[in-house]
Amino acid sequence: MLKGNDGARLTVMPTHNMSAEGNFAGFRYQSPVHALGSTLPISRTAFHGHTLVECQASEETILRFMSNPRQNNEAMLAFLRGVHAGNDRPATLDCVPENASSVSAAHGLMVAQGLRSVDSQPWTEEVPERIGIYHAYVRGCNRDVRTHKMYLVCSGGLQKASDSFCNLLIDVGQHWTAKDVCESEEAWWLRKACYRARCRLLHRLAEHFQLSVNVVNDVQAYNPTLQAASSTDTVEHDLVKMGEGVAVYSGCVDTTRNMNGILCAMHPSEGMWLFRGSSRGNSYGSMFGSHCTAGVFPTSAPRVRRAESVPVQDGPHVVRLSSPAPSRDRYMCFDEAYFKTLEAMQWNRDNGHVELIPIVVGLQ
Repeated sequence: MLKGNDGARLTVMPTHNMSAEGNFAGFRYQSPVHALGSTLPISRTAFHGHTLVECQASEETILRFMSNPRQNNEAMLAFLRGVHAGNDRPATLDCVPENASSVSAAHGLMVAQGLRSVDSQPWTEEVPERIGIYHAYVRGCNRDVRTHKMYLVCSGGLQKASDSFCNLLIDVGQHWTAKDVCESEEAWWLRKACYRARCRLLHRLAEHFQLSVNVVNDVQAYNPTLQAASSTDTVEHDLVKMGEGVAVYSGCVDTTRNMNGILCAMHPSEGMWLFRGSSRGNSYGSMFGSHCTAGVFPTSAPRVRRAESVPVQDGPHVVRLSSPAPSRDRYMCFDEAYFKTLEAMQWNRDNGHVELIPIVVGLQ
């Protein structure tokens, strides 16, 4: 951890790296509430993260999906094209709910004319960074018995709205404090809207592949909309009030806010890992650590980029909407030394983790 003279603190993750945009990623930055908002290292992927939904699928259904890779890839490509074609109205900060309350002349009281939390305009989902169907062989209530399970996971957020939020801070960062930014209506709405977008896409994916998942109404939507009921949500680019300061998370998560496991993205061909917590009040546990010592956990595999290395090809289960040049990114594996580092960050290794094996994964 590094400390500045102004009271700011920087905690670097063991997975720190340089992003494809050339930005430093994999850290937690803690700022005093009175610091200028322009000092906060907000990225253009603000409030992006990973959301997981558990499918209600039989073992026969899971095995059928695993035995039809070509059909899965064609269906995923059709899904991505459908999302791209239907994204005629991406979300912007203009969708932030308006204050619809007014003063009653008769009683001098505030009278709600509409719900403040409802979007002021309708918007459509954008193509996510990553979305896919995964399989895992996990222990049930009886720890001696393993069962097959199928999951849907979506990674990303609202790209245009997050970019607008970053531009907003560039314009007003010299006039707002860090506390003003954290408690602003734009930050509140964007965090929830990114989560809602991921859940909406998961519901659409389940319908496209004829899978059964729990759904709920998106009560904040401008028009009636359904979304999947998530089991786990991990926001890896976050902005939260922490004690007497404000914390910015990049490529990591606040462990005190996760109530059902923490998702960690690996290479698209390798899937994702779901780390379990110590408290068993839910499926995958919570209580990974406290603010007193660590209180932070990585959300992506260590990655490096080497220009002289051989380009990496996608695996057979990876489908891309576009066809970019082969990536030269290298995703490091989680070895024994890495697990020792996680233990030093207050993660109990006995809690275990679930490896989500990709059946089909769609990328931008």
